[in-house]
Amino acid sequence: MSKAVNQRMLIVLFFFSLILSGCSPKASEIVVLEIAQKNVKLGEYENFFVRNSGGWEVAQKSTQEERERFLDLLTNYKLKLQDAYDRNLLNDSEIVNELKGYRTTLANTYLIEKEITEPGIKQMYDRKKEEIRAQHILLKLSPTAPPEETLKVYNKAMELIHRLKAGEGFDSLAVKYSEDPSAKSNGGDIYYFTGGQMVLAFEDAAYTMHKGDISLFPVRTQFGYHILKILDRQPTRGSMKVSHIMARFQTPSADSADTASALLRITGVKDSLRKGSEFHQVASKLSEDAGSAMQGGDLGWFERRRFVQPFDEAAFKLKAGEISGIVRTPFGYHIIRCDSIRPFPPYAEMRDNLKKTYQQNRYSEDYLNYTAKLKKEFRFSLDQKFLESFYSYLDSTKLTGDSAWEHDVPQDLRMKALLNINDKPVILDTIISILDQRTEYRNTPLRGSELKLKIDRIADNYLLEAKSVGLEQRSPDFASLMQEYTDGVVLYKAEQLEVWNKTTVSDSALKEYYVQNGNKFTFPERVNIAAIMVESDTLAYMIYDSLKHGSDFSDLAEKYNSDPQMKAKGGERGLQPADTDEMTKQATALTPGTFSEPVDLGNSEYAIIKLIAKEPARQKSFEEAGAEISNSYQEYASKQMEQKWIERIKTKHPIIQHKEALQKAFSSPPPTNR
Repeated sequence: MSKAVNQRMLIVLFFFSLILSGCSPKASEIVVLEIAQKNVKLGEYENFFVRNSGGWEVAQKSTQEERERFLDLLTNYKLKLQDAYDRNLLNDSEIVNELKGYRTTLANTYLIEKEITEPGIKQMYDRKKEEIRAQHILLKLSPTAPPEETLKVYNKAMELIHRLKAGEGFDSLAVKYSEDPSAKSNGGDIYYFTGGQMVLAFEDAAYTMHKGDISLFPVRTQFGYHILKILDRQPTRGSMKVSHIMARFQTPSADSADTASALLRITGVKDSLRKGSEFHQVASKLSEDAGSAMQGGDLGWFERRRFVQPFDEAAFKLKAGEISGIVRTPFGYHIIRCDSIRPFPPYAEMRDNLKKTYQQNRYSEDYLNYTAKLKKEFRFSLDQKFLESFYSYLDSTKLTGDSAWEHDVPQDLRMKALLNINDKPVILDTIISILDQRTEYRNTPLRGSELKLKIDRIADNYLLEAKSVGLEQRSPDFASLMQEYTDGVVLYKAEQLEVWNKTTVSDSALKEYYVQNGNKFTFPERVNIAAIMVESDTLAYMIYDSLKHGSDFSDLAEKYNSDPQMKAKGGERGLQPADTDEMTKQATALTPGTFSEPVDLGNSEYAIIKLIAKEPARQKSFEEAGAEISNSYQEYASKQMEQKWIERIKTKHPIIQHKEALQKAFSSPPPTNR
C-alpha cells in the first residue's frame, strides 16, 4: 500500500495547505445530491470542484455540462465511499494501524503550523507594517555566563537605566558605556527596523514600547543586556524605486582634495538638473556608478535598510517624482530621485516570502518556547542522571543503525522511566525501540550530545501527542482533514477488494483485447537517420563537399561529430518518429541513401542528415505493443469492474441528483485569506 498511501498523503497535505491558507465563505445549503440518507450540499460540491479544477476562477467559468459531469464523478465517489463504510473497513486492523500512525504525524504537523508557524508569520507581517527607530546601549554577556557574572552585568544595566530616568543623556551614556562598537559614532542609534530584522527578544521589547520610552528593565539577548530608547514609530512606507547620480570618492578614505573634487562634480550635476536637464539622461552620461548609469541611474525597488543609512534616510523622505539634495555616504556624493512608491502589500502577497524568512530566523526560537510551555502544561520531566547512566552502557564509536548497539544496556535499566508526561512514564526500552526502528533516528552517533538531541525530539513528539488529544473537537479544520484522509484509506481498501484484486490478466485475455482494439496501438511514420553535427557552418560545408565527392558518411561522422554518443555510433540514431526533432523532419523529404545540405539547427549547431530508411505509420504487432496492451487492458477491465460495483451499490443506495441546482454554483465571491 505504500505508494498509494504516499499519493493520498500528498493529496491530503494539499488539502491541508488549502485549509491553512484560507477559509471558504458560508456554504450554500442547497442540496445537489441525496445518497444513503445523506445530503451533499452545494458548498461541499463547490469545494470538491475547486480542488480538482484548478481554482475558484476556473470553476466560475465552467459550463453546466462540466458541472454535471463532475457531479456524476462525485456521486460515484460518494457511492464507493458509502460501500467502504458499509463493509466496516474502518475496523480493518491494517487501516486502524495506518490511521493511528498518520494521525500522530498529521496532528503534530497541524499543531506546529497553527500554533507556531502561522502566528509567527502573522506577527512578523503585523510588525512589518510599522517601523521603529531605536537607540540601545549594549552590555555584552555570553549566553553561557555564570549566574554571578550575569547578575553583575544586570545590575550595571539597571544602574544605567536609573541614570537615564534621572535625566542623563542617552547619547552620552551610549558613547561611554555601550559595547556595540558603532555606538561611539552614532550614540547607539540603530536606525529604523521592522519585524524580522532584529533578534526576537530585542524586537519583542521594542514593539511593546512607545515613542520616547526607555526600557524599564534590560533586555537579554544572545549578545548580552540591552537598554532601549524608542526614537520614533511610524507606518512602514513600503518599497521605493529610485535612481541616483553619483560622484564617487576615488580613495577608500577620501582626503579633502578628493572630497572637494567630488563635491564640485556633483554640484555641477545639481545645477544641470536645476536648469531642467532630464534626470535619467544626466545619470546615463555623468553618474560614476557604473552598475546603474547604463540604466539611467535606476537602482530598482528596495525596502528600508537596503542601502547605507545616509542614502536610505534621504531616499525615504522623498515623494514620488521628488529629487533630493546632495547626500554624502562613505562611497561618495549622491543625488537621488524617487521614481515610484509601492505601498505596503497585503498579507496574502507577502506570506510565502515571510514564511521563508520566519523559518530561517525565528522558527527555532519560537519552537523552543512553545515546547517549553507544553512541558509546564503536561508536567514533563526527564531524569538526567538516569540518561547519563544509559550513556555509560553505549559504545560512543557506534551508531543507532549498527546491529545490537543497545545490547549492553541491562534489562532492569530498560524498564525504568526516562520521561514522565502528565505522570505517565515513558520507559527507556520504548525510547530505545524508537531510536532503533524509526528512519529519522537511524545512524545517530552514540555520543551524549548528539543522542540527547534525538531524545529531545522524541520527547517533543510525546508532548505534541498529548496536546493533540481532542484536537478534532477543538478544530473543525483538523477534523475535516483527518476525515478526508480516513475516507481515502477506506476507499483505497474497498477498491482493492472490488476492482484491483478481481482484475486478472491472462495471455488469452490480452490477445482477445488486442484483436478487438489493435488499431489503438500504432507506430507513427518513422525514419532511421544518421547525422553529422558540427559547430561551424564552414566545417559543415567542407564535410558536405567531401560527401559529394564520395567520402564515406559514417567515417566522417566518427571523425567530426560534436555529439560524443553519435560519434561513437557513426552518426546513426536508429528508428524514430518523423516529428521527433528538426533533423527527423528534414529527413522526411529525403529518399533512402541520400543526405541533406547542412541544416542550421540554431545555437551555432549545423547538421548533415542521411536518411537510412523510412517506414510509414502502421499498427503494432501483439509482441511490439506488449506493455501497452497490458496497461490498456488493465485500465479497461478495472473500469468494467468499477462500473459493475457502482451499479450494485446503487441498488442498495438509490441516488437523487439535483442538477438544476448547479446553475447557482460559484455565484458567491471566492474564498478570502484569513
